[in-house]
Order: sequence, then C-alpha cells, then structure tokens
Amino acid sequence: MLIWLIWRFPMTLVSTKSTTSDNMLAKIVNIISINSPPFHRLCPFVKIIFVYRTKIMYDCNNITIKGRYFVKHVFIVNPVSGKTDARTTLLPKISAEAERLGLDYEVRCTEYKGHAIKMAQEYGEVREPARLYAIGGDGTINELITGAHTYKCLEVASVPCGSGNDFVRSFGSVEDFLDIPDLIAGTAITIDLIKTNRGIAASICSMGMDAAIAYGIPKFRRIPFCGGTMAYQLSIIQTICGRMGYDMRVTLDDKITLTDRYLIATVCNGVAYGGGYRASPNADLQDGMLEVIVVKRMSRLRCMDVLNNYYKHGKHLVNDKVSPKISDVMSYYKAKKITMTALDTHTPIVNVDGECGPAREFTAEVMPSAARFVLPKKLFDAFEGEKEQFIRV
Repeated sequence: MLIWLIWRFPMTLVSTKSTTSDNMLAKIVNIISINSPPFHRLCPFVKIIFVYRTKIMYDCNNITIKGRYFVKHVFIVNPVSGKTDARTTLLPKISAEAERLGLDYEVRCTEYKGHAIKMAQEYGEVREPARLYAIGGDGTINELITGAHTYKCLEVASVPCGSGNDFVRSFGSVEDFLDIPDLIAGTAITIDLIKTNRGIAASICSMGMDAAIAYGIPKFRRIPFCGGTMAYQLSIIQTICGRMGYDMRVTLDDKITLTDRYLIATVCNGVAYGGGYRASPNADLQDGMLEVIVVKRMSRLRCMDVLNNYYKHGKHLVNDKVSPKISDVMSYYKAKKITMTALDTHTPIVNVDGECGPAREFTAEVMPSAARFVLPKKLFDAFEGEKEQFIRV
C-alpha cells in the first residue's frame, strides 16, 4: 500500500499543475528527507521513486518538474566579497524566495580562505543531492567548484556580488544571475574544468604581465584612501614601468613548442577575467578543449593599445583567428594540455582564477564535463549546448 501511494502521488500532484501542489510536493519531499527514524531508512528509496516517477510525468505530459524539489539548497555567503556585505543586501531577498517556494534550505557564511571548499566536501559526503550557491565573487565560485566537482550529487550556482564576477560572463550577464527566482528555477549543465599544478580552475589561468598586475593590487590597497580602482591603476603603472615580458617556453599537447619573450600567456576555459577583459570571447566550457593566447613583447605604447582596444573587448580574435592588425605579436591555439616554463632568472607571476603567486613552471590540463553549474531558467532555456534535465540521485 505504501509503495502504491509513493508511486501514485507524484502523478496526482503533477497533473494538477498548480502552485499549491508545487509547494505540497516540495514540503513532502522535505519531510521524508528528515534524518531521523523511521525516515532515514526510507528516504533514499522514496526519493528514487519520486524522481523516476516525475521523470515519467515530464516525458508523457511535457510538464517541467524542476530539480529544486529533490535537492537541498545551501546559500554560502562570503561576507568580505565585494563592496557590500551580501548578508544585508541579498540574503533577505533570497530567504524570502526560498520560503515562498517551500524549499529545504540553509544559509552559511565562510569564515576563512578555503572554508567554502570544506563546506562543499561536507555536503558531498552526505551523498544527498544538494545545490550550493556561491554568494560572492569568482574566488567563492572557485572554492565551491573545487570542493564539489568530485561529488556527482552536488551542483554549484552563483549569485555574483564580488569585485570581478567574471565567470558568469561566460553564460550571460551578472544581472541574469542576480534574478533570484529565475536562478532558483534554473537547471545545471555540465562544464569543463582546468586541472593545474596550483589547484582547480573554472575560468582562466595566465602567466605574465596580467597576473603581475593582479598580484600587485593588494599591496596598494593597504595604502590609506587607496580603493580598488586606484589600487588597480597603480599596479598597472608599476607593471608597465617594470620588466616587459619573460623568456618562456610554452608546450601544447606535448607536440607544439613555442619559445619567445612573452608579455602574457593565457589558458582559457571561460570567456573573461580581470574585471571584464574578454580574453577568449568564443570560449566553450563544454568542448573538452582549452584556448591558449600568447602575447609577445612589444613597446609599452603599443602594449597599451593592444590591451585596451583589442584584448579588453575581445576584438583580438575574429572567427577563431587573431586579428591581422595584431597577428605579429599575438598567437592563438587550442589544446588539452599546456605547460609553461620560465627560462631566465626572473620568476613570473601565475594567476589561477584570480589567485596569484610566483612560479617558474605552470601546467594545465582540461577536465571534460567535470562539474555541474546552474544556469538561470531563461539562460538555460536559450542554452544551445549539452543539457541535463534531472538531478542525479
């Protein structure tokens, strides 16, 4: 009798297609998810039947049953990310929407660097479907993806409120991801990641001048009355006035070897970095490939022209080829594995999703379909890549 009720009940709720039945289904799934006797023994069995049965209803009746009913929602806030504290600016709106939908959710705050990695691993070890929202910047997303990507039961979403918010630009605008109802109603897609000798990256890694600029910003921020924009400008001036380029060897898939003095060598999985620089405007996070851009040494005056008028706006690439106007100083490749090695006595700076530090060698390799990232409903509906309709149990 119990099995028959579990089997029949999703069909009854789905067929009504009402907000009341929506919330009722959510609440019932939340109740049977309670980790106390006798529900903790019944829970996995019930969830499997619910998910399987609602999938049948989706296929037969063309009704969208969103994965949010079968997943725990965890909103992880980085309180020091960006200019304002998201606990006061975004959390009230998020909590109100979660309550309205009757979601099983909780809110947590990071307390130190790397805390989000440990949080993701905690939820992964439970082996229950969960959606982890990174309420912060690219660093918070990177930590959650780093901790979550090895667990097939986890997916990561982004509420971008950091200083750069570059990762989400690979899919849409920052505003698209700040539409909380649309984000909660969204669905995950699989994305590639980058495995490096300095950790996991989701978007872009680089070696050279761009990384040196990012590396110098914290130093200038310590100066009184020197905010983010001023610190960024001062770091640019310092870098431009310093050493122009590093002697490097770049090896692609152990087949192609490039040796020159390079200003920048970039490995791209995503589109943008550095607060909006569109290094790889046509990047595809599902193609199993990484895009590589290398920029040779040039005069300081021309460097400013190339970076500000081409590289920043993604105009350096036209139909997957470098613009003829700058092809003498820039090259573009696709590869699965990249190694960058410093050849002179000067040690360049390496950037891995915004985390910077000196390194003489950097390795990067694509990890195909390694993580699950949630797109807001409107972006998911318009997405032309590979889609996954249902949460894995």
